Amino acid sequence: GIQKGDHVGTLFANCLEVVESIFALLRIGAVIVPLNIRLSAPELEYVVNQSDLTTLLFQDRFTDVVSKIRPDCPKVTGFVCSGQRPDPGFVDLEKIIPEQGEKNPGTAPSLNDTATIIYTAGTTGRPKGVVATHAHWMWTVTNFMVTFNSRDDITLTVYPLFHAAAFAGLFLSLCHGSTYVLLKDFNPQKMLEVIEKEKITRMGNPPTVYRMLLQVPNIGQYDLNSVRYLASGSESIPDDTRNQLKKVFPRAGILENYGMTETCGGLTTRLEEYTEEKPYSVGRPHFSIRIRVVNDDGFDLKPGEIGEIIAQGPNIMKEYYKNPEKTAESLRHGWLYTGDIGRFDEDDFLYITERKHHMIISGGENIYPKEIEDVLFRHPKIIEAAAFGLPDQTWGEKVCAAVVLKPGEHLQSNEIIDFCKERLASFKKPKTVYFVDSLPKSPIGKVLRTELKKQFGETKS
Repeated sequence: GIQKGDHVGTLFANCLEVVESIFALLRIGAVIVPLNIRLSAPELEYVVNQSDLTTLLFQDRFTDVVSKIRPDCPKVTGFVCSGQRPDPGFVDLEKIIPEQGEKNPGTAPSLNDTATIIYTAGTTGRPKGVVATHAHWMWTVTNFMVTFNSRDDITLTVYPLFHAAAFAGLFLSLCHGSTYVLLKDFNPQKMLEVIEKEKITRMGNPPTVYRMLLQVPNIGQYDLNSVRYLASGSESIPDDTRNQLKKVFPRAGILENYGMTETCGGLTTRLEEYTEEKPYSVGRPHFSIRIRVVNDDGFDLKPGEIGEIIAQGPNIMKEYYKNPEKTAESLRHGWLYTGDIGRFDEDDFLYITERKHHMIISGGENIYPKEIEDVLFRHPKIIEAAAFGLPDQTWGEKVCAAVVLKPGEHLQSNEIIDFCKERLASFKKPKTVYFVDSLPKSPIGKVLRTELKKQFGETKS
């Protein structure tokens, strides 16, 4: 009963059924709204209603949360369950598949028809639905195909198929005719087993995943020589992590990608041959992309000068769904204002300094959390770290840090502060250090500084 233009939600962990559903929905011209499986019931209810879903396809493991929100989602007329134990109160996907006709549907989408509405993580408020057309995704794939040849690759991903990076990787593998290996759930030991068994050649992971892989005690027992490329996105790979990866994956080059949901996952890539020369760069723009670094008045800055990154290209979103104010704020004069802060060097390589809303302003000085985190990651006893600002009556904001120590290690706050003071200007060092067991993260491994601000903003230091 799904028709061209209908909005259909998918609530799945990575599995073949969601891949089948994605391509079936694209083929008939329906709009896919991939739902984050980690959302709470109220959060899920908001996205389902805001996106105007008419049908929800979901895995049986999410029956409880779907049952909870069902009464408050009046626009959804079809609830379809997939899995070994479908609830009798919902339509069984496996039972209705044999009832479908064998002929191709009579309708097909055009390039400018909407293909997906993917919701952002909502770290600065309510999630926003990023509207992308078939053409947007085609251009993302084309950009990556021009940037590097992955035709013979066997790609492993832990990115869930409600994330733009996972969609881009899936579509790229399809167009190249290469192999795409999905992990249902992330488990470092299992991931190493899959790399060895499937002879994985390419991986794309956030640095958090790489750090967790490196913590597996018997990692040296696995044959990882098939891996030729290690790609990263969402945040830069710290020096210590990069150096360990080179030892564990001796044949692999390290790439850095920069993109966002609003760009269907891709803006720039730093190829592996520049790993040593430009280790902190996210590379150059893809061939169809233009990128500028501008000041608050929208004027271009010189190489080395820090400003906001804006982008223009055929894979940049159409709009935020039913959110004209945010759309107008982000899309101005044909450019996407990313909210990211960065700079170009003399060779036109781009560097990301920080998200604009994460910048700390203390005593009138702009302080970038990433700069502090790069220093914290150099400490031999620290495994994870995040810097953030909290209100301060004297300075406006004070620099704070949350750190996770390696197992069995001990440190005092003053030791960490002194360590930073030796390597940073004094005004940049943390004033307060919080020791935590783990850092709050998004589904793709981004540290949620907003959650840290909420957690520690209510405590007295």
